[in-house]
Amino acid sequence: MAKKLTIVANDVPFTAYPGEVLLDAALQQGINLPHDCRAGQCGSCLVRILEGEVLGGETPQRTMVHACQTRVFSDVRLQFEKLPAVRKLAGRLVRIDRLAPDIRGVTIRLNERANHRPGQYYRFRFRGYPSRCFSPTAPFVGNDDRKTLRLHIKMVRDGRVSSKLETDIQPGHKVSIEGPFGSAFHRPGNGQLILVASGTGFAPIWAIAEASLRRQPGRPLLLIAGSRRLSSLYMAPALCRLAPYPAAQFIATTEEAQDASEIVLRGSPAEHLPEILPSDTVYAAGSPRLVDAVGRAAARAGAAFYADPFVASGAAEASWLRWKLPATSDLRSWVMNWLATAAGPQEGEGGWGDDSALARPTAGERGRMSATTAQRGL
Repeated sequence: MAKKLTIVANDVPFTAYPGEVLLDAALQQGINLPHDCRAGQCGSCLVRILEGEVLGGETPQRTMVHACQTRVFSDVRLQFEKLPAVRKLAGRLVRIDRLAPDIRGVTIRLNERANHRPGQYYRFRFRGYPSRCFSPTAPFVGNDDRKTLRLHIKMVRDGRVSSKLETDIQPGHKVSIEGPFGSAFHRPGNGQLILVASGTGFAPIWAIAEASLRRQPGRPLLLIAGSRRLSSLYMAPALCRLAPYPAAQFIATTEEAQDASEIVLRGSPAEHLPEILPSDTVYAAGSPRLVDAVGRAAARAGAAFYADPFVASGAAEASWLRWKLPATSDLRSWVMNWLATAAGPQEGEGGWGDDSALARPTAGERGRMSATTAQRGL
C-alpha cells in the first residue's frame, strides 16, 4: 500500500494517499475546508499551496488551486481562508423593482440575519420552483440591512424562474436560502481596487465596491461596468454614489453603438482596463469571456485576482456520451447544431440570475469552461 502523505492546512495536519483529491482527503478527516460545487467552478474551495507537489485545479494565480480538482503527490503545506458557516435561512419576497427593461431588483426579507461577506452568493429557492444562485448586493440608496437581501435578476423569456417574476412569483412568496458560498468577496487592502462587471455581474461587484467605500473611503477604487445595450445599463444610481469619493472612479460601457451619452464608452469593460500593477487587487464578475480577459490581464501584472464568472448550466449538463456521431450522413448539419448548442448564451445575454439556466453545478457536474469558472442560476 502506498505511503500516506502529510498535508498541513492552516497549521493543522492530516494525511492523504498519493493521487488523492485534496478536498476529499480533508473532509474525510474532519478538516472543514470551504466548498460548494465540487466541480472546480464556484471558487469556494480555493487554497494557496505553500509547499509540495499537486496536479490539477489550476487558476490564473500560480499558487492558488481548487481543492476539489487538485490531487496531491507529495507532502503539502497550504493555507485557506476561513469563511462564514453555511446555514439554511428562510424569508419572503417583499418587493420587485424594474431596474431596466430586462433587469429586476428583487428584495427578500429574512427571518434572521444573514452572515455573508460582500461578494458571496446564496442558493435561493422560491417555493415551487428550482433553486438558483444569486449574489446579494448593496442598496443604491441608503444603508444595508443584514435581514434584507437585494438581488439583481435578468429576465429571460421562458426562464423557469425569472419569467415568473411579477406574475406567479410576487411579494409574499416564501423563499428558502442556503449559504453563503464563494471566495470572490471583499478584502481590505492598500493597493488600488479594480472592479469589473458585465450585466448582472454588477450585483456582487457593487457589494464589494460599497463595502470598500464604507470601510476604506480613501482607498483608490476603479469600477468598470458594462452591458450589451444602453437600456440595460441599470447601474447609474450606484455609479452616482461614487462621485463624493475623490479616490473613486468609474467607467460605463456598452457593446452596441449609441449616441445618447458621451459618458458611456463603446466596447466591453475588459477593453477599458487601466494598466494593472502588482499591488492592485482585481475582481471580475459576469460573462466568462469578460472574466477570462480580466483574469489574464491580472495574471500578466502579477496582481491578486478574484473571479465570479456566470456560466450557462445547460453546457455543464452536456458530456461526450450525449454527443455520439449521428447515424445520418448529414454530418455537417449535425456539427453545426452541436456548435450552436455548445456555444451557450453570448456575453451580455447571460448573467447571475439569467434564466437561460445559470445554476450552480451539483456535485460532479462540469461546465464547458475552465476550472476557474462558476455557474449561476436561472
